[in-house]
Amino acid sequence: MISIASPKLSIGIPVYNAARYLRQALDSLLAQTYEDFELIISDNASDDATEAICREYVSRDNRVKYHRHDTNRGAIWNCNHTVQLAQGEYFKWAAYDDLHHETFLQKCVEILDAQPDVVWCHSLTSHIDATGNTIPGSEDPNIPDEQHAHSLLFTENGLPQQTRASATVSERFTGVLMGTTWCADSFGLIRTETLRKTRLLLPCYGSEKVLFGELSLLGKYAEIPEVLFLERIHAEASASLRTASAQQGFVLGTQRRRRFTSTRWNLLAGHFGAICRAPVSFAQKTKCFTTLFRYVCQFRKWKRVLGQMVLRVGVGAEKRTQHEISQTSPQPVNTTSTI
Repeated sequence: MISIASPKLSIGIPVYNAARYLRQALDSLLAQTYEDFELIISDNASDDATEAICREYVSRDNRVKYHRHDTNRGAIWNCNHTVQLAQGEYFKWAAYDDLHHETFLQKCVEILDAQPDVVWCHSLTSHIDATGNTIPGSEDPNIPDEQHAHSLLFTENGLPQQTRASATVSERFTGVLMGTTWCADSFGLIRTETLRKTRLLLPCYGSEKVLFGELSLLGKYAEIPEVLFLERIHAEASASLRTASAQQGFVLGTQRRRRFTSTRWNLLAGHFGAICRAPVSFAQKTKCFTTLFRYVCQFRKWKRVLGQMVLRVGVGAEKRTQHEISQTSPQPVNTTSTI
């Protein structure tokens, strides 16, 4: 049994009714070649077998720590809570349904150790379905399969996503804001000290992009040119939530919901505030605001966005892949969430 008194890495796993895939996710992390970590599970009052599974793993491995809450305070609070509990120099969020190659942590830690100007690091990503089979790039163009990973990773304006690794702040911010990586970046390794300088995840659906935009203002991104992370696409994942009310329920849990709110406006305000607070030159802030203006002025999207707002369709609903459509239940998904 491994005992880590002062871990270098903290892994936060926020869960709610996660029993279906949780064992696979935990086994994937505990089998890593890099072992100097604590694994913090924060349970948002699950009422399935999640608690029993977590306590089983606590008894088997001293690195696993389990925290259970009396009420479901929502995914965002739960994610941020794991950061508050973290002791490590580096931090990583992990979902209950994703898988990692056994060298994922080792290779990310090596990069952060060797490159002090890098604040977060991740590998290339592939999607898997509910049964663990890889989704081919032809069915899932947003995250290509391993064979096409290097040639297809571009932002919406045609710039390579490696601009997130630029030494120039405004180029990094553009790489995040105009990129097409979904939420996969949320599961890389981050310097804990830098992460705590941000506002963490804002209480709205899709706020991970705001967070990583803010991180890009504080330092560089590094990408391992291998597919070491497998993100699972299935009907019970948070990405399958299509209505604004379901997305708000995921974010807030049983907490009181605001009657009138705009997720899209909150995200835009989050980006604006991040630029204002960034410890960078006036010239770089101006360029970041220019990128934000370009982002807002993608007029070809506004007809669709306005229509979705009228119909109360959630953020990101237009990005669903054909494979995800075929795998998703036609009933509203509100009983199980990724975090």
